[in-house]
Amino acid sequence: METEIIEQTMELKAEYIVGLSVLATIGIVTMWGMFWNAVAKSDEKIMDILKSSSFFKTVTVIGVIAATVVLSLAGRLDGNITGAILSGIAGYVLGQLSGKTETTKEK
Repeated sequence: METEIIEQTMELKAEYIVGLSVLATIGIVTMWGMFWNAVAKSDEKIMDILKSSSFFKTVTVIGVIAATVVLSLAGRLDGNITGAILSGIAGYVLGQLSGKTETTKEK
C-alpha cells in the first residue's frame, strides 16, 4: 500500500495577512521609538550611531526577522524554511557577539 502524504494548508484571508503586516510594523515602530529614546538619553552623537556598521546589521536583522515571521504566520513559508532562516540569524548574531568578546579579552 502506498501512503499518500496529504498537505493540509490553511489558506489565509488577505485581511489576516494585512493584520500580521500591521502588527509587525507596529512592533518595529515601537522598537525604533525605544531606540531613539535610548539615543536621546545617551551622550552619543546620532550621526556616529547612524554611520556605524553595527547599526545597519541590526536594522537588517530586525527586518529579516519581521518579514520571516509575517510570511511564516501567513502560511507563505514552510516551517523548515522559517527555522532555517531564524537559525541562521541566531548563529550570525551569536557569532558576532562571541567574536567581540574574544577580541576584548585579548586587549
